[in-house]
Amino acid sequence: MTAALAAAFILFIAVAALTDYRPEARVPLEDLSGMQADSSGGMPDSLSILCWNIGYGGLGDDMDFFYDGGTQVRTSRERTLANLDGIISEIRHQNADIVLLQEVDECSRRTYRINEVEMLRKAFPEYHIYLAYNYKSFFVPIPFKAPMGKVASGVVLMSRIAPTEVSRMQYPSRFPWPVSMFNLKRCLLSASFRLADGSTLIIGNTHNTAYDTGDMRSVETEFLGELAAGLHSDSTDFIIGGDWNQYPASYNPSERENSNPHFSTVRLEEEKLLPYGRIIFDRDVRTLRHLDKPYSPESVLTVTDYFYVSPGIRIDTVRALDLKFKYSDHQPVLLEISEIH
Repeated sequence: MTAALAAAFILFIAVAALTDYRPEARVPLEDLSGMQADSSGGMPDSLSILCWNIGYGGLGDDMDFFYDGGTQVRTSRERTLANLDGIISEIRHQNADIVLLQEVDECSRRTYRINEVEMLRKAFPEYHIYLAYNYKSFFVPIPFKAPMGKVASGVVLMSRIAPTEVSRMQYPSRFPWPVSMFNLKRCLLSASFRLADGSTLIIGNTHNTAYDTGDMRSVETEFLGELAAGLHSDSTDFIIGGDWNQYPASYNPSERENSNPHFSTVRLEEEKLLPYGRIIFDRDVRTLRHLDKPYSPESVLTVTDYFYVSPGIRIDTVRALDLKFKYSDHQPVLLEISEIH
């Protein structure tokens, strides 16, 4: 029996190693919408961008999560579909020019093999759509009594305006082996858009490390700062939105926000970013709830969802939409701009 278990374990590790997702530093992404790219016009100066970690449709207000001190691994299939319907309805209601989504699943066990990318493609035929994987494992073996199993998930960009180029840019952060075979490999989805004057605007979608085993979040911030420095030297404007899993430097977290031993955010090292842009967030609405318990008025809330914007962009409004965490453990954030120069 011991020999059989050892052989099974060795086989499991071998399969994990053979199927391990090892993307290149930069990978071009294809448009999944099937639309023809229209190169006749550029992006307008007036623009709305919706950013939302949708929690793969599985982290609505009914859920806690084992990794954050809760007990549950996944919600029901019926609730997952209801969450996804609500998410799609809210995206449609906001009617943004560009949508940046995090934690979008593609046929994962935790979301009952539902292809959420295909759902978005069918629901929004007027948008170009791109997916960059940041979590791809043939079998995630935790929790041991009810493993998550197969996971394929990533960040998605949807845009009414056709980008000229879209790439997946691998962050240099990485979990140690063998944990790396079963964990996220974070990235930036970077899209280039041509402006009316012939210049370029970069729009990025990020989902930074949550459960840091060292200095991973710091390394990711440094990577983005270096990217921004290069764009600044080329006089290229940028907007990077996402779930940073860090609170802005000017935000003051409560003691409760830092009291969860399973999950706590840290301060974003804005000093690595501020020479080339500024952090824009809604100071009145919290965007993330802790998942140690299902949502209630007593839930611990914090801010991790916002934008990093270059100086040449005029911000009109940034609003976090208070949906009471009904469909996801995150709230969507809407950014509106009226001038790029």
